[in-house]
Amino acid sequence: MMDKPYVTVGEIAEHLGCQVLGNKNKKIFEISLYQDSNEDSLTYVPYQKINQIPDIGAGAILTKISIGLPLHRNYIICKHEPHEMLPDVIAFLIEKRLYGCEVSGKPMLSETSEVAETVSIQNGAIIGDHTILSPGVSIGRNVKIGSHCVIGANTVIGDHCTIGDDVQIGTCCSIGTENFEYHKFQDEWRKIPAIGTVSIGNHVRIGGNVVIEKGTIGTTTIGDFTQIDNLVQIGHEAKIGIQCHIVSLVAIAGWAEIGNYVDIYGQSAISNHVKIGDHSILLARSGVDKDVDQNMVISGFPAQQHRNELKYQAFLRKLFRKNTKATTEIYTLSLHDALPI
Repeated sequence: MMDKPYVTVGEIAEHLGCQVLGNKNKKIFEISLYQDSNEDSLTYVPYQKINQIPDIGAGAILTKISIGLPLHRNYIICKHEPHEMLPDVIAFLIEKRLYGCEVSGKPMLSETSEVAETVSIQNGAIIGDHTILSPGVSIGRNVKIGSHCVIGANTVIGDHCTIGDDVQIGTCCSIGTENFEYHKFQDEWRKIPAIGTVSIGNHVRIGGNVVIEKGTIGTTTIGDFTQIDNLVQIGHEAKIGIQCHIVSLVAIAGWAEIGNYVDIYGQSAISNHVKIGDHSILLARSGVDKDVDQNMVISGFPAQQHRNELKYQAFLRKLFRKNTKATTEIYTLSLHDALPI
């Protein structure tokens, strides 16, 4: 770590106009999610997770709370919510060359890989045995692609993405594209720069025109043996478990967590930070805005247990028929009264 660029806690605080509690000379080499933090990283803690501070192993913690914090830790105390400061924090770390200045060697391609003439491969990329890169494919810096993979025509793999073995990705996909994360700060929408990445496991199948955003500061993850249909959108920092089945036109927002063996059918939408339990089924056009337990069958908008949705739909049909009959009777009486005698 000593050869890597770093900044001190005091330098970060001074740049943000914040105060330091603890050691202002503590060296920071990276920023990470609080779940993935270590003694060399800066992290931030949303107010909903403030009770987890004692279990966070970060070198410094960005927080708005200054009372009741555990001792012997380093804090940067902000005037605003920590996530509102992220654009300034990340921009400062990029300026100080903690990100975006990695030294990369020449691409390493296996002798058994098949690469079309129109493929673009950036420095630091590693392409495994028997992997096929179709015409128009673009491979970013430091991308790692395993063996026996097929990358479809005109697909773009962004910087630092990792793809396992036996992965098939369709045409015109964007893997590791720029995130869509903005925070409103003093009536202004501010873009948070993305410095995260995407990790795709082994034996994954991805259709055409799929977009998987890279993490803002973490990793967007696709588990082993997962199948993703055409025209699916997966947001930054989303985590998809193993052997999931995701059908066309599904939209999964940032920070969502999909468990293992989950089936998500067409045109369903999952809100940010929502957790879907293992072995659950989301039927077509489900709009999920709250957590779903394991082994649940969900439908409707907003989504609920499927049996409850069926009861609700039956009630609406009964109500509709009743109201239609009443409306018809009223209309008939009104028409009769209007007729000349």
